[in-house]
Amino acid sequence: MNGALTIADISTYLEHTGWRRRPDGWRGAAVWSHDSYDVLVPARDGMGDGELRVRELVGVLATVEQRSPDEIARDISSPLADQHWYRTFPAGVQSGFTTLKAGLHAVHSMLTVVRSATRAVIDGPHFAFAGKESATVTSLVDRVQLGQTRAGSYVFTARVPLDEEPELARRVSLQLHDAAVAARDAAAVADLSAFDDTVTAGVSAELCEGLAGLSDDGRTPFEIGFRWARGIPADLPATTVAFGEGTAELIAAAARRLRKSHQPAEVTVTGAIESLHDDPGRADRWRVRIRGQVAGTHGNRRVLWVRLPDQDAYHAALAAHQARQRVRAKGVLSRTTQRAELTTAKNDFEVLG
Repeated sequence: MNGALTIADISTYLEHTGWRRRPDGWRGAAVWSHDSYDVLVPARDGMGDGELRVRELVGVLATVEQRSPDEIARDISSPLADQHWYRTFPAGVQSGFTTLKAGLHAVHSMLTVVRSATRAVIDGPHFAFAGKESATVTSLVDRVQLGQTRAGSYVFTARVPLDEEPELARRVSLQLHDAAVAARDAAAVADLSAFDDTVTAGVSAELCEGLAGLSDDGRTPFEIGFRWARGIPADLPATTVAFGEGTAELIAAAARRLRKSHQPAEVTVTGAIESLHDDPGRADRWRVRIRGQVAGTHGNRRVLWVRLPDQDAYHAALAAHQARQRVRAKGVLSRTTQRAELTTAKNDFEVLG
């Protein structure tokens, strides 16, 4: 283990991972229990036998969680970082190794899926992203850190720090999780048309290309795992999204489909208006950006651009935005350039109050 772990970080980690502090201590140390395991936590930092006790504690955690002590220690010392891991299964290579070419390709694919999730958060759902990414996207992506690999075929680790713009950074992690789940579920149907309903979940051509690239040869399975920073609680538990053998080929085909064609889908979005856009000079009229729940497609919490039918609806949207009222819009999800946009008809937009 590198660096000293603080008692405060150890205690919050134990609580976050399901350990319970017993009311009775032992010689000033706190006793924490989990199933049949007990660990001792020193009363404060800097005690004489504190380092030994912490090493023993981390060893027990490694046994319980079936992870290495160094990995446990890194998680304890990072209360404000979401952890991601990408497990690959390179063919014909001993577990714990990968080829240089496959490793480089996997890291590039990791960058692609993180960037596509970030762009979905900042720019909204797209079938395929066009043009240069914004400075905000670049800044968020640049903060993501590549960690040490670990045993188990070949596992790449990354973390998303939440100490700067925590809400936005967490949304990137959640977006990647939701998009990965949507892509996995669509692939399980074994029909490319299933991907048509995943765009509002953040699935794009770029995300599919990145996911497919995590498979060594298009046939081998892969996994993406998520562990949420305990300093900012999430509604989701730690989880792993597994993609089975042969899935990557189907996802790569879905990427080509999303770039070339799309069948319009009926959807409804309910939520709050984040921004409005009206540019008569460029014939770009009456658009609003709504964050909320999307029904009719895969996934729920989303950001979606909505094209309103007329000036009256736009004025109602403006008033709702100023009053912080929720709205509902229903219509057809279709492509505007590469952006996914909901087009509404008259009477298909309402203010809920």
